[in-house]
Amino acid sequence: MQLEKNINILLLGSSKGLGKVLYELFKKNKYEVVGVSRTVSAQTDFICDLSDKNQVLKLIKDISITTIPQYIIFNAGKGSSNKETLEERREELMNHNFYTSKHFVEEIKVDPFWTDNLKGLTFINSICALENFKCSEEYKYAKKELLNYCRKISNELITKKIRVNSILPGNIMHENSIWNEKFESKEDEVNFVEKTMPFDEWIYPEDVFKTIEFLVHNQNVVNTEIILDGGQNLISPN
Repeated sequence: MQLEKNINILLLGSSKGLGKVLYELFKKNKYEVVGVSRTVSAQTDFICDLSDKNQVLKLIKDISITTIPQYIIFNAGKGSSNKETLEERREELMNHNFYTSKHFVEEIKVDPFWTDNLKGLTFINSICALENFKCSEEYKYAKKELLNYCRKISNELITKKIRVNSILPGNIMHENSIWNEKFESKEDEVNFVEKTMPFDEWIYPEDVFKTIEFLVHNQNVVNTEIILDGGQNLISPN
């Protein structure tokens, strides 16, 4: 497949973890990428707390002055909360996993300066959004809300020829992954992977990157949810 060159990518959630690696992979593969995160890093071009609507409004204005991306990758999120009550934890994870996307989309979808240039939105969600996969109630709630929102706006944005798709990864291993801290030995890690991943292998950022590329370069893929977990949700729903 001949890949289009000089594609402009806006990556939300770029400073660490999966986002950091994705930023570097976009650069390595000759994409024009702009990174947004809450903290300063080598992968951050704009600083913004995406859960703060006022900061999002300023960000959209600032980005509009320099460039309008063709594709937006929504990667901002948080996996857990230390708040005491379920309500507090749900609120925090909704802010970080749902409103970080919704605030941005609700503004740009009515702005012709953006919609005339945008070709696609890709949301990096989680297999926790699936009905059969068990995780913390508050995290699942936020990810399901995000998935439902993506389905809704896909119908809205298709009239503007903007494609909306979601990627639902399983356990991702990278340098800042929480999985690096969960095992006392390599044997423990191997046993866990064999128990939970049918093909005995982690999901890696490169896998997510290749899936994003597939979505970017296939204009007939619309309103699609790609489960990227190696079958994890089929054998380890707990």
